[in-house]
Amino acid sequence: MSNFVAVIGAANIDIGGTPKFPLVMKDSNPGKIEVNYGGVGRNIAHNLALLGVKVKLFSVIGGDALGKGMIADCNSLGIDTSEVLITPNETSSMYLYINNDMGDMELALSHVKIDKLLTPEYLESKLEILNSADAVVVDCNLSHEALSYIIENCKAPIYIDPVSQAQARKLEGILSGIDTIKPNRLEAEFLTGMTIRTESDFKAAAEALLDSGIRRIFISMGPEGILAADSENMIIVSQYPAEVRCTTGAGDSATAALLYATLNSASMEDDLSKLAYAAKAANAVGAMTIESLSTINPALCPERLDERLNSFSMKVRNLNE
Repeated sequence: MSNFVAVIGAANIDIGGTPKFPLVMKDSNPGKIEVNYGGVGRNIAHNLALLGVKVKLFSVIGGDALGKGMIADCNSLGIDTSEVLITPNETSSMYLYINNDMGDMELALSHVKIDKLLTPEYLESKLEILNSADAVVVDCNLSHEALSYIIENCKAPIYIDPVSQAQARKLEGILSGIDTIKPNRLEAEFLTGMTIRTESDFKAAAEALLDSGIRRIFISMGPEGILAADSENMIIVSQYPAEVRCTTGAGDSATAALLYATLNSASMEDDLSKLAYAAKAANAVGAMTIESLSTINPALCPERLDERLNSFSMKVRNLNE
């Protein structure tokens, strides 16, 4: 198991609603509203902590009551928040989303201007700590300048979560030096400049990302599963079946699972086995997340993940054969 993993990214207050019936626009819809602590970086740290990984969070929050509550909650989970920047005069980031009655997000608003304070100067002051981590996970809510600083200066393996197509734009010109990236189809389209519709398109996009200098690629193919690739291997791992209740947070949990699986696959004999294990773990943990009404499934733990992996055989198709 690892020394510790550093997670750099957003920490938000999530306010989400799921209607009881199909949404009626411009009207009040009966349903359920939840307030949770979220943000891509914080969510990844939360999932890693549930999986038993020691994690340090590098983020910024306001000095308001919601921000203080988030720090207390992270500490109760075992997340080290000693490096979090607390700004007394700023409002903590907020994320507001509305699902449809099937649990899929229909609309969201983000108020995350505080993330601009995660500057290269802040990161430089933390560089010695970051370089001592087993891995550094970064979400693209950071600025292009901050992402560039991390990729150019951090010695630990860097895992990138693009967050969205709009945020993925910040990676333009700085892909080389990234260890692992986990885009969805839209994010991969922007990063490669390709239109991705068919399996051949996914394969070509993965090859292009590898050619850019990234060591490992995990592209979400939606219901088709995950395409995983490194310099020697390219596979598709089928999706894990799940009853969809809320899709928010599934990508964050999959990123955490990729890292957890990588840290725990040292005894595996070859890179293909390691690649497949990481993709299977991402699929299984993502399925656990969308089965929960919350952005984090509180039942997640190494034992539950192992149960999932042992109870359903995800197909692995080798595209190089």
